[in-house]
Amino acid sequence: MSKFKLSDIKAISDAGKEKESDWLVNAEDSINFLRENALNDEIVIYASTKCVTIHGVLALTERATPEAISHSQHECFPQLDDCWKIQQAYGGGEEHRMYLEAPMAYSSKICQGGEQLVFRRNFYGVDEVSPAFEINQKFIHSLDLHFLPDRQSYCRLDSRGDIEEVIKIVDHNGQGDLDWFRVITVQRRDLDKYMALSETCLVLRFDFTRVRWGGFAGWGEINRYTREAENFSYHGGENGQGSYCAGTMIVRPDLSMDDLIREWKEEEDETNRQYATFKISDWKNKKLVETSCAPEFLSNYFQESDLPWELSPAFFRPEVLQRFKSDPEKYCLEDRSISCRNAWHLKAYDINEEGQVHTYICDLADLPYEEQLYWQSFNEWPKGQISKRALKTDIFGQWDTDYEPLSELKRAVASLDKNPPSWWKKRGGNLLDSVRYPVTDSSKEWADELLALDQLIVEGFLVKPLRKIIKKQNGTYDQNWGSLMLLKEVLVCLGHNEGFVLEVIRPLQQVHSLRTNVKGHASTEKKRAAESNARSEFGNFREHFRHLVTNCEESMTKIVSALKSFE
Repeated sequence: MSKFKLSDIKAISDAGKEKESDWLVNAEDSINFLRENALNDEIVIYASTKCVTIHGVLALTERATPEAISHSQHECFPQLDDCWKIQQAYGGGEEHRMYLEAPMAYSSKICQGGEQLVFRRNFYGVDEVSPAFEINQKFIHSLDLHFLPDRQSYCRLDSRGDIEEVIKIVDHNGQGDLDWFRVITVQRRDLDKYMALSETCLVLRFDFTRVRWGGFAGWGEINRYTREAENFSYHGGENGQGSYCAGTMIVRPDLSMDDLIREWKEEEDETNRQYATFKISDWKNKKLVETSCAPEFLSNYFQESDLPWELSPAFFRPEVLQRFKSDPEKYCLEDRSISCRNAWHLKAYDINEEGQVHTYICDLADLPYEEQLYWQSFNEWPKGQISKRALKTDIFGQWDTDYEPLSELKRAVASLDKNPPSWWKKRGGNLLDSVRYPVTDSSKEWADELLALDQLIVEGFLVKPLRKIIKKQNGTYDQNWGSLMLLKEVLVCLGHNEGFVLEVIRPLQQVHSLRTNVKGHASTEKKRAAESNARSEFGNFREHFRHLVTNCEESMTKIVSALKSFE
């Protein structure tokens, strides 16, 4: 099986000038595309080009008999605009009446009781707000699909938390009248699952017409044929200048209800789960060991066993967190936990004084095996103990009441966002979440965090409102001043002495200056000097950042208090 390729549709729609003569009279060759399409991982359920029409609907399996298939190519087939309708009728000896009419109410017998998959509706006069195509709601709801406009696809999250395109819509309009194509594909396995559960099969009505558009005078004398095969019925003809092939194909599901139930049982069978091996600190036996994180290799406080406790910690190089920090759309990196959208959740982690990330082996066991292998690749022997915070909260079950500057700073910003004063621009949840402590010795990570910190606090102060405050207090300012210079003048105008003002503003100026030197267009020498100073004075980037955040949190508290008196 293979993926659908748009080039395959283009090939049966237009062979190009070099092969045009042979292509024109061999429309029946397109049947090969339909056969291959039925075996693809992605199956075309709708296609419309200058020479190709394919339209698929679902029919009850019991109706898809050889006789019904044969008759269907000559019967009325559902159209894209066959939708649910409120019908009104009167006459024929009956009173006025109204009723709901289902799609495909007057279509071929094989389609009676089936389901339309693709719809196209017009919102006359305002077409630009309408989607090009709509997909059967029952179908997309049951498969838990959601439309993403930037992908033009109905998508879901897979077991890795990645976006998976299940139904793809290609709607292309070229420059010429005939340079256009519209194609809709569905992942075959998802379609098979739905068909198995709804006891339906896919009915594809097709028409392949090959002529010289713009110069076609009609069929005239034509050699006609009719073909009947298993799950196929079609007719066609050619006259030396063109050809056509039209009919019906049935695609039956490759899965049965029994197959789906068997797969479900296999997924739920714990004996099929895989577990990775980790280096851990075996607190129970007071030694360092390597062990599988599978439950049968661990014990708890209530079991009499020589096996390590399930709360035994495993330690990792700090780089293990980089993947989660770099993709905030996919991963939610909280202060003590990590989750991957719709896929997995790591209950607890922390960073010890030696800079190692640590978590408990029982929590690693809850991760998918693929994720366990990722963590295993960063696993190392402990260089110290778990963090004081983790020891207090996870082991002794006590509340952690120690001062944590970044959490306090975020809390202050969130409070401003909730009821923003005139001088404050809301920072938003995404920006709040993006500011983290550096965890590695990477200068880039440190620079990225400084940028995020500057955006969180310094860029929150609005220039125009600060100017208004200065004017109202009869102060003066320069038109070229930024928010920090204006903020200094505001505090002076509000009666604070110069020493207090310089002390309060200095941490924010340091953040802004560092952001300029390490992320802006400053010279390489300035960037290297900033990195060297941070390492030499604080030992590592994490401690430097923590010190900076502590000062900023204290300054923000004083600034907000001073400005609130004005508000």
